[in-house]
Amino acid sequence: MTNVVLVSLLIGVFIGLVIFLFLSRLFFSRSSSAQSDIPRFSAKEAERLLQKNGYQVLNRRQKATVMTNVDGKDHLGYVEVDFIVKKNGKKYVAIVPLAEGETDPNEPIFRRKLMEIDRAFGFNGVITLNLGSGQVQRVSFRFPHEKNIDFYFRFLIGLFLVLGIIGIIWLLAMLKLI
Repeated sequence: MTNVVLVSLLIGVFIGLVIFLFLSRLFFSRSSSAQSDIPRFSAKEAERLLQKNGYQVLNRRQKATVMTNVDGKDHLGYVEVDFIVKKNGKKYVAIVPLAEGETDPNEPIFRRKLMEIDRAFGFNGVITLNLGSGQVQRVSFRFPHEKNIDFYFRFLIGLFLVLGIIGIIWLLAMLKLI
């Protein structure tokens, strides 16, 4: 009786192993074919498009470190871009969007990605390449509250200078030097 149970157990383990291997191979082949569906771009083609639009390629596949602080604890991360380019003395990061829907910089998810890249590298903006259409777009970000702070700061400096000049003229007039 124990021999029958032992043989049945071994046969069950063997059949389970065969089914597991079959399913894992099936899953592995699907995941690798899904990866092959991801469009790849030719770095040479991207460089030609950048050069055609007046950009000089300085570096390829660059990473910038990003430190995220969550509840007082730092977490290290990276942001990677395809190219660092230069045009008219200004540096930009250039990316070739691969995912579907990543061609419109106004699309919220893609815009957030571009803002993170822009902030991490701190250059003069981000260049996006659409190899399909041959389009090169320069993207930069401004926030309305930043503009208002700049305006008020300049206004206060100007007001301070005007009041200072008026004060000096008034002082000279009181001393009868004018």
